[in-house]
Amino acid sequence: MDKKFESYIEQIVKDLDCDKAEKKEIAEEISDHLKLLKKEYLEQGFAEEKAINKALESFGDEKQLRNGYKESISPYYKLFKISNWILFSLFSFVVLWKLIFIRLLERVINYSNGFPQSNYFYSNEAQTGFFVFNLEIWKLNANLIPFKNTINYIVNHDRFNLDIVINNTLGNILIFIPLGIFLPILFKRYTSFSKAITFSILVSFTIEALQFLLQIGQFDIDDLILNSIGSIVGFLFIKLIIKVQRKVQKPRLFRSRS
Repeated sequence: MDKKFESYIEQIVKDLDCDKAEKKEIAEEISDHLKLLKKEYLEQGFAEEKAINKALESFGDEKQLRNGYKESISPYYKLFKISNWILFSLFSFVVLWKLIFIRLLERVINYSNGFPQSNYFYSNEAQTGFFVFNLEIWKLNANLIPFKNTINYIVNHDRFNLDIVINNTLGNILIFIPLGIFLPILFKRYTSFSKAITFSILVSFTIEALQFLLQIGQFDIDDLILNSIGSIVGFLFIKLIIKVQRKVQKPRLFRSRS
């Protein structure tokens, strides 16, 4: 295929919100149309270079075609993107507020009222400072054995309040499902499974580390695992929805040119 055709097609399909297979299909159909147009202009007596330029000019502006494809793929593409950014921002705020900010605020208020111990970080009654600098207490607040605490919550559920069991098991899965949904929708670099899940693990690790360092929560490897499971569920769910949607409504913007 002519280099000009390749560059032209790449400009149209590169930012489309669809998978590689569909982009390839769209690119091939555009290429077929361009070749037919080029052939028509050659038969009219134009030189090859002129025929190529005429074919590109006749087919249309790349930006307009790209926007047309986006509208064809999703008629409410812009509204959809804006809505998802708003929802993602709200989700991020809620997660950070619940897991970091509100805990830190409670800790500061308790400390100012003469209660230096944290509600989420085990310490001893002799603690007087805001932070605990004790290796044994740090070890007590860190679990690096996979599923140790999760199994304990399930097996010994009668020893814990029901809300504690749910929050530390099912809750850790549910809270990260939206992240798995939003990543492939809003960020093209996270449309692949491995990249999306790796990013989710990094986010979960960062939250766990901040809780531990600020002494407003324990570092628990189970949280990382359950958060990652939540992201996987969300990612697979939205990928399935997108796949079904694209099978039902495939873009064929250039059919009218046939």
